[in-house]
Amino acid sequence: MSDSVTIPSSAENISSPEASSVSAPIVPTAGVAPGGIRQLALPINISVGFLGIQFVWAVQMTQVSPLLESMGSQAWLTGLIWAAGPVTGVLVQPIVGVLSDNLRSRLGRRRPFLLLGALTTAIALICMPHSPNLLVAAIWLWVLDASINLTQGPYRALVPDVVPRAQQTTAYSLMSLTIGLGAVVSTFIASQIAVPQLVFYLGAAAILIALGWTALTTRERPTDKDPVVHPNGQKSAIGAITGILGETLMAIPRMPKEALKLCVAHSFTWFGLMCLFIFFSVFIPKQIFHATPGTDLYNDGVRWAASCQTALNLSCFVVSFGISQLCRRFSKKATHTAALVLMAVSFIALNFISTPIQAMIAMACIGFGWATTLSIPFALLTDHMPKGKEGLLMGTFNIFIAAPGVLCTLLVGQIISRFAGGNEGVAFVIGGISVLISALLLQRVHEAPETHCEEGPPALGAH
Repeated sequence: MSDSVTIPSSAENISSPEASSVSAPIVPTAGVAPGGIRQLALPINISVGFLGIQFVWAVQMTQVSPLLESMGSQAWLTGLIWAAGPVTGVLVQPIVGVLSDNLRSRLGRRRPFLLLGALTTAIALICMPHSPNLLVAAIWLWVLDASINLTQGPYRALVPDVVPRAQQTTAYSLMSLTIGLGAVVSTFIASQIAVPQLVFYLGAAAILIALGWTALTTRERPTDKDPVVHPNGQKSAIGAITGILGETLMAIPRMPKEALKLCVAHSFTWFGLMCLFIFFSVFIPKQIFHATPGTDLYNDGVRWAASCQTALNLSCFVVSFGISQLCRRFSKKATHTAALVLMAVSFIALNFISTPIQAMIAMACIGFGWATTLSIPFALLTDHMPKGKEGLLMGTFNIFIAAPGVLCTLLVGQIISRFAGGNEGVAFVIGGISVLISALLLQRVHEAPETHCEEGPPALGAH
């Protein structure tokens, strides 16, 4: 089988669906009948893959920082090493997003990226806990993040490919539900198992099974017979990557106005979340259990941190069942705003807690905002997404997720080490303020009325 890619020579104006429909390659989506995309009876198969993806993220959040500290890392260095995630997100997802828009293969546009990303993610998870030193562990973390980012942009873009617009909020809500389920299972396992290597192995198995299931059960139209055009004869790998990065950068100022405002607001949410992801799993054993790395008490603290993250993810899982109904009753923006405010207050409260149970309660409250963050912004984005540019816009959207993460990894660890006496709780105050700013900026985003005025829940069913 020969796969090939159409690389646009420059960014086209993506400010309106009408503009993109003229210049974008015509790629019929899966399940498209002459009248449009078919109604899906149960879009659960398309959501299963995120159970595996979130299992991996949960393994990373609960195990990586303690693993790095066990090898001698400190707060400022741990933050720098964690830059792997956002940096690879900035570089990988835009490239993969455009590549998946234009891929020609018998498997379709998105599924090859899901399968390749699942395989390389599993390899990184198996190898990381056996790293002989801090440098090798950092390298494997970069490989892990690059691999998981390989899947996420095409995966998000798969929804508007195969799910009708009336069902997309439900599809993203189901993704939030499976994300919560995967995180609950993995963090609970991490809180119970005393052998960290086994947690990494289970993550590898989860990503292979879950993404494999979605790739095999979600029917995407083969694109290997579609015509392929290489503008300006650009066929080299370097030329292709340069063209993609150039298109992505040019796409930012050409984004629909409301989509750009949403991206800016969402970026502050993710700055705050990175503060939590990096430092919580070491904050609990050091600041609440008052333990030092390498001791049994420290390991008890790491397991309690995993239990707290189980509470967060269980909250996310439960809330996910009601997101569609809340959005229909109060609007997407109002629902997400309320959840962000609760998240921000809970972030700041973490700095003032003194007992393990207080930490668990705060994390459970954060789970409300985590659930809406994983679904509502993507549903809002589809209101302003031109056809044929889904992968490009999802990749561009991810820049506003990843870039704040880079800033967080560079700054917050330094602040903790230099000005806070090593108290990771300060990171949560900074993160809470950032989430509050996100909630304020969200009020500037216009929400199309028809996206939250559906009559009853959309139909669900198998492809």
